[in-house]
Amino acid sequence: MQRYVYPVDLTGVERELEYIAKKLKVSKAEAIREAIRWFADELKGLGVVEIRSVSKEQAKKEILEYIKGKDRVTTDEIANALRLDFSLVNEILIELWSEGYVEPEN
Repeated sequence: MQRYVYPVDLTGVERELEYIAKKLKVSKAEAIREAIRWFADELKGLGVVEIRSVSKEQAKKEILEYIKGKDRVTTDEIANALRLDFSLVNEILIELWSEGYVEPEN
């Protein structure tokens, strides 16, 4: 079995590492390995959403079309589905609310 050793500066996370190792009842090295495994599992299946560059007017049209007929939809759902910047979607939803097209969740 080949061993891999990486020099890692743990400055600033010593307490957290001590806490994790103590809670898991393992060595610090094993705690780090477990953290890496956990993080790798968390990232499996995640994809990167490539944000499209569209005008605000075009984004507004697309959002209106997307929400048509839906009872409830969230800002992040719209942003992910249409590949639009979250803050742009939020800004447009505020406009649509002031224009009476959408209602905020109570």
